[in-house]
Amino acid sequence: MIIPGIPFVLTTLGFAIYVYWPRDFSSVTQFPLQPDLEYITLSAHGVKGSPEKWSDELQNTMATSPPPQLSDIVQQNHSIDWRNFSNNVFLCSVAGKKIGIEIGKRLAKQSSVKAIHAIGHSCGAFVVFGICEGAKSVNHQVQVQTTYLDPVSVFSGIFWEYGIDNFGKCGDFSDTYIDTRDTVPGSNQILPHSQTLDVTSLQTEKDAGYSPHDWPTRYYIQAIENNKVPIYYKSESRH
Repeated sequence: MIIPGIPFVLTTLGFAIYVYWPRDFSSVTQFPLQPDLEYITLSAHGVKGSPEKWSDELQNTMATSPPPQLSDIVQQNHSIDWRNFSNNVFLCSVAGKKIGIEIGKRLAKQSSVKAIHAIGHSCGAFVVFGICEGAKSVNHQVQVQTTYLDPVSVFSGIFWEYGIDNFGKCGDFSDTYIDTRDTVPGSNQILPHSQTLDVTSLQTEKDAGYSPHDWPTRYYIQAIENNKVPIYYKSESRH
């Protein structure tokens, strides 16, 4: 009864060691920060994704057409390239959260930073969640908005409801955009701790080439262009 279980235990142990093994994430987390930075927007792609797929376009759009409440502050837009870790489906959730925590702590330690907006697609949702946890652990006064685009829920390969149970809990405001046709676990469900918008029926023939998993990223970029998404920022925080 015991012996047949040994291979399973060893396999599980080996997987856990691989996933949680300490890694150097500095190539992702140590990007330049503007002096006197007050507000930063960051976005993280998902598994097998890249900044060029949507994140770079989003950040460029947000930089060139900032919402009115961000027009008179020192802000920065950053597209996170974490392909060295996100390309592994077994590693991406744990690595993504760790990367996010490092980024969040670093931002919160910069005294000029007042607000952070983190946006993540698919497994990039764990980067977003980590950014929020990291920032709030250092300075709870830093305002954090978390935006999830068709987020993956499975953490560490075994916690299938992790994202559903946790995304949106951390932060001052959270919004989520889903396509219910998607079959990725968690990506097609309403998040109880985040304001969730089902954008399935909003896809037009012009955007028919986007898969259900990718459509929320395209929707969000278009909504940013038309100033139709919530941007959480309290002007009284600027002192």
